[in-house]
Amino acid sequence: MHPSRFLHRKLHRYGYMCWRAHGTAALRGNRRLRSAATLCSSSRQPVLGIRREESSVWERRAPLNPNQVQIFTREGVKVLIQPSTRRAYSMHEYEAAGAVILDDITEADTVIGVKQPPLSGLIEDKTYVFFSHTIKAQPENMPLLDALLQKGIRLVDYEKLLDEQGFRLVAFGKYAGVAGMIDVLHGLGLRLLALGHHTPFMHVGTAHNYASSSAAKAAVANLGREIQYGLMPEVLGPLIFTFTGAGNVSQGAQEVFEELPNEFVPPTDLQDVAKTGGTSQLLYTMY
Repeated sequence: MHPSRFLHRKLHRYGYMCWRAHGTAALRGNRRLRSAATLCSSSRQPVLGIRREESSVWERRAPLNPNQVQIFTREGVKVLIQPSTRRAYSMHEYEAAGAVILDDITEADTVIGVKQPPLSGLIEDKTYVFFSHTIKAQPENMPLLDALLQKGIRLVDYEKLLDEQGFRLVAFGKYAGVAGMIDVLHGLGLRLLALGHHTPFMHVGTAHNYASSSAAKAAVANLGREIQYGLMPEVLGPLIFTFTGAGNVSQGAQEVFEELPNEFVPPTDLQDVAKTGGTSQLLYTMY
């Protein structure tokens, strides 16, 4: 489920005018991170803020697209969005959907994003919605968790939005696997180059360099043809890839891998194949 559907369901179901989230900011260890969202009746217009993503200069994702913003504005929700020229959608599209382009979003009751916000930009006593990556007590994000608690911020973590059966409502789609696999192939080229081998993998760029997934797959297909032509150094021996699981990300990664000449090898045969395999195709196994 996309975040917009979760938020809109809450607004639509209760029909109230003031949306206020409360609950536990975070629980460490194996306990669940939960944030309960409630609505209160009030004459005040609800305000939703969309912050700019600052975790990476390559980040172009947005938590809501213009069409989804329009759903909120038509329901009477004021939507503020911080300007950014890195988003996949233009400011003009958001403006046409009824959003207000504004750097200062302190008026917002709830601030929504994709990745973790910088600690310096956290606004006290607000509700934030984003992937916090704190549920497993990841050490690198404990300062973020501490800052949320210190500032009295209510956290709604996408990772812990669950349905009645305990399944996640917001999760990575296959394109996370598509982009990840493209970056893996690019990174493999750099790694082999550092070891002294120039390979066809050097001709694959990082995912953000391509205008579309089809353009990236075309580059991967060209890589496959060079591998088939025998342009891989024989000294490297067979390259073996391992895919784990059958979720969205794994499926996306395998979709890209199918652009390459490949052969499945059962895990039990890996040791023998590693000694006798060639370099004109890639080998893979599944766990």
